[in-house]
Amino acid sequence: VELSCTYKYPSGHKVTSTFWFTRKDADGNLVNLSDDPDYRGRVTYRSDEKNSHTLIITDLRETDSAQFKFRFITDQPEGKWIGTSGVTLSVTVLQVEMTPATVTEGQNVTLTCITSCPLTDNPTYIWYKNRQRLNNRNTSSNIQILKLVSSEDRGRYSCAVEGHEDFSSPEHTVNVQCKSSLCLQVGGTPATVTEGQNVTLTCITSCPLTDNPTCIWYKKNVTSQKASGQSYSITNITSEDSGEYYCVAQNIYGRPNSSTVSVDVQLQYNELHMLPYSFNLPSRQNALDCAAVEVHKDLGGHVGLLQPSQKVQALLCLFDKS
Repeated sequence: VELSCTYKYPSGHKVTSTFWFTRKDADGNLVNLSDDPDYRGRVTYRSDEKNSHTLIITDLRETDSAQFKFRFITDQPEGKWIGTSGVTLSVTVLQVEMTPATVTEGQNVTLTCITSCPLTDNPTYIWYKNRQRLNNRNTSSNIQILKLVSSEDRGRYSCAVEGHEDFSSPEHTVNVQCKSSLCLQVGGTPATVTEGQNVTLTCITSCPLTDNPTCIWYKKNVTSQKASGQSYSITNITSEDSGEYYCVAQNIYGRPNSSTVSVDVQLQYNELHMLPYSFNLPSRQNALDCAAVEVHKDLGGHVGLLQPSQKVQALLCLFDKS
């Protein structure tokens, strides 16, 4: 920002010092802005031969709001003058205000770009979401209305005045809370489940649920609940655990259900081997169980009604497939 003034002085005087100030030090001396810790490195002076003097402030801050006065001193003992009226600078910071303060899906939300002082010349406002300009909405107004909000409207919103985009407002986060089952789903189910495995199902949401809901787990066609909590773990799963599962998020809006997820438990089959009756190697010792049977000598023929001389003894053994 630039603040300018012009000044006059009596003939016979020669100007020796010019500066701007906003305050005095503890001894009552005027503090040159060039030496003021709050402005040092951010102010420069520009003057010309027509007794015009300009203060230039860079990296403008809200704390720069103050009354700035110009001081010049001549080579004469009485040659000290101050511009009595000074220049008042008001630095405004844009802010985004949201109504209502807590947002639930399906509501209308109003965002307002506000300032601490009125802006002149009917400014055009620009709106941003996650630092991306919103070109698909009416962005000329300082009021932005989000209708029937959903989880897609979640994000960080900010505003700026056209022509001063470098001075945008701080971002305001809009969190949309769920009240329906549309955002509930079950995750964590492996593609293949084999008996004996441990399986954990998780109730996940696409947006925050209101009022710290309680998650309850059910198995379809079973009235009693299986567990409570965001996750449900099934240890050493068996075929009896096969079925469709879903979670319920209980809050003040009711009991929205998630979609169901199928858990199909595959049996762990064992292998059956036929061994000679006299087979007595370690492999036989590792069998789960063995039984003596009589089989026909010709494995390619028909069993039929056989004479004892046509049969031999063998072992039918069961081995763990794993």
